[in-house]
Order: sequence, then C-alpha cells, then structure tokens
Amino acid sequence: MKSKHIVFVHGLFGWGPDELLGLPYWGKATQQFNSEKFNVHEASCGPVSSFHDRACEVYAQIKGTRVDYGEKHSQDEKHARFSDDFTQKPFVEKWSAENPVILIGHSAGAQTCMQLQQLLADKFWGGDTSADWIEAIVCVAGVINGSTLPYMLGCDKKSGFLTGPVGNFIGIGVQMLGGLNRGLTRNLFDWDLEQWVGSETTDLRAFIKALENSQFAKGKDNLAYDLTLQGCQEANKRFKTNKNSYYLSVVTEQTFGIGPFKRELPSLFMNPVLAGGAFYQAAVVDFDGIKPDIEGWETGDLTIDQWRENDGAVSSISQRYPFTASNHSPGKEGFLGGETIEKGTWYYERAEKSTGKSFDHLDVVFGYQSEPLGGMVEAHQKLYSEINTLLCKLP
Repeated sequence: MKSKHIVFVHGLFGWGPDELLGLPYWGKATQQFNSEKFNVHEASCGPVSSFHDRACEVYAQIKGTRVDYGEKHSQDEKHARFSDDFTQKPFVEKWSAENPVILIGHSAGAQTCMQLQQLLADKFWGGDTSADWIEAIVCVAGVINGSTLPYMLGCDKKSGFLTGPVGNFIGIGVQMLGGLNRGLTRNLFDWDLEQWVGSETTDLRAFIKALENSQFAKGKDNLAYDLTLQGCQEANKRFKTNKNSYYLSVVTEQTFGIGPFKRELPSLFMNPVLAGGAFYQAAVVDFDGIKPDIEGWETGDLTIDQWRENDGAVSSISQRYPFTASNHSPGKEGFLGGETIEKGTWYYERAEKSTGKSFDHLDVVFGYQSEPLGGMVEAHQKLYSEINTLLCKLP
C-alpha cells in the first residue's frame, strides 16, 4: 500500500485524544499498528454532528486547513460555514492520491469516513481531490445501514426525524460520559458544535437551549437522524464505492437468540450502559402499522427480525457493507483468514471469529476493560494487531 498514515475516526458521543483527561477513546487499538510502517492520528469531530459536518472536520485535520462545511450546505442548514482552524497542523503533508490515507472508523465514524471519501470524489473543497486520496476504509462496528436504537432515543420510525427534545438526546451522551453537567470545558469534553451555537456557550443548559433554538434538531443535519435507517439510506445513495480503495468491516454482536420467538436478548457480559438499548433492538422495536421510508422494507435483509442481533448500539447486519441503496454490490465474508482481498469490494469479518471473543459496541474501543471474565484486553489487542498485519501485506 502507498499509505503511510492511518486516521482513526470516533463515533457517536466520542472524543479526541486531548479530551476526558487523556482517556483513550480507542483503548489500545492505536498501539497495535506498526510504527515503522504507519503514522497514526486520532481525529476529533462533532460527537452528535451529522456525517457531513464530521467529514468536513476530519478533512480539515488531515489537510491542515480551516473547517469549511460548504457555502450551500451552511446556508441550507442555517449554521455557520466555518469553525476550527487547523492551518499549519496537518496530519498529512501533501495529502494526495500518491500520498493517501487509511481511515478507521468506529460506529458513526464508519459513515463519516465514507462520506469524506465521497466529498473528495465530488471535489467539494475544490482543487484536484479524488476518492483515491483514501486508500482504505476500515469500519469497526460501523453504522453503515443505520441503527434501530435512534427510535428509542426520540427519532420518528417513519421519517427518521428527531421528534423528542434535543436535550434528551444530548442527555444520553452526558450520562454515558459520567455526568458532565457542570460545564463544557473543551479540554474535558468538546461537543464541537460551534457552527450551531458559537464558541462562547459553556453552561450545559444554555448550550442545549441554544441548540433547541437552532435548526439542529429540526432537520437532517444531526447525528440522531443520520444514524437512523432513513439517514443511512440517504448516505448510501450519496456514497459510491471506489474501485481503487479497500473496504473492510469488523462486525460485532453480543446478543443471543431465544428459540422460535424471533427475538434476542443481551449477553450477561454486555456493558451495562448498552444493555437497555440492546434489549430494545433485540426484542422490542417493531414497525407494526408503520412503513418506514426505506426502499424495499419488509423484503430480504430489510425485515425487522434480521435486525435483532446487535452489539448494544447497532444491528450486526447493518455493519457488514452498504446495502440500503442499489448502487453497491454485496460484500464478501472474511478478510482476516488469508482470503484474497481486492480493491473496490467490501469484505466483512465477525470479530468473534478472528479473536474467539464476542464484542459489544464499546469493547472494540475503550469498553474492553469492563469485561468481567477477563481475556477481552487480549482479544481487543489481537483484533487490531491482525488488521495491522493485513494492511502491511496488502499491495
């Protein structure tokens, strides 16, 4: 591979390396990559921002420029066009098709990486950018085709729009992060929503009120909508698989079937933070009497029973490859067992198959330390070590 740089992109409610007092979002993942072969970088992008806005923020950090969400997009969504400035601080000097990057995205980070590649192909920021600036995308527990969890968090099952108060959605993240309700100090946790509320709002209540008074929760330019089946269907329609890039997806799950009932239950080993959402997806959510705005719903892989198995945040079937739009070929199973890997084709691998351990949505990042029976640290390291080995071998 040409790439000498790997950029890690976090997911929903995630954070960068300078936040949460240095708690590593990616756990020990970044340490498993050959330092003689790759330079490793961690991007920081809006933990509840849309795929588009997050992609713009990752682009700016790799390129070393000011975040530009685009004139038309910013006008349409009624937020500021520019935010943080990374000039003189690029992850990659002279980023190009001859000096491309590898992107590794967890959760919402998967579609963020995909949308970044499409924006490069569309020359969104002008210049000679192309999809070839990204040589490989590795999705880890990626929300590629959407998740049914946002419907529990206030999104409408038919349209995907966030209908509950934005404070409730943000509150879930606050709870997960240990109750950061006394301030929004940027070196502790940064919501990266300056395009919506400016940079002066530090009190959480004032911050949420400013968001509620904006267009943030009223349309599609937020991560709550983007993570629905409807949001990811739109994202998959925009995205085109690049014939010159590698695509790998790590699939996670930690639920089990309960006989003939076409329902599942969370594993006893699942992180308690995820257990409620896992149960909702595995046994509760349904679309009875409601036909969601999803093409082909109730056929093939688009029946709710196929989406029961999950990792606490996203159904396993959604993590494999993009299939909720007609412009993608079916993916192939297996890439860590010596299979021949070709560019322009999606490959997926169950984490349990390659490591012998089942992973919930957080085990693949910082959550592996909560595993009560041990062995997860080793499995976590093995997973990324095997990905490193594969990337070092690919031509």
